[in-house]
Amino acid sequence: MAPTDYGIASPSRPDDIEPLGRLNRQAAEARIADSRIAWPDVYLVQRTNRAWTPVTDTKES
Repeated sequence: MAPTDYGIASPSRPDDIEPLGRLNRQAAEARIADSRIAWPDVYLVQRTNRAWTPVTDTKES
């Protein structure tokens, strides 16, 4: 099984993903919660192979 990378994306710049690295899910969700303070529209994405996909069950603050 391939490791999961997490990143932060925004609808206003969908091709500009800020990689967070290989964090566990809880750490990635904490980072996205901190980012939403400044940028409320950002969301968490993940990839295990090549394509980034949205994480749909991220808790919103």
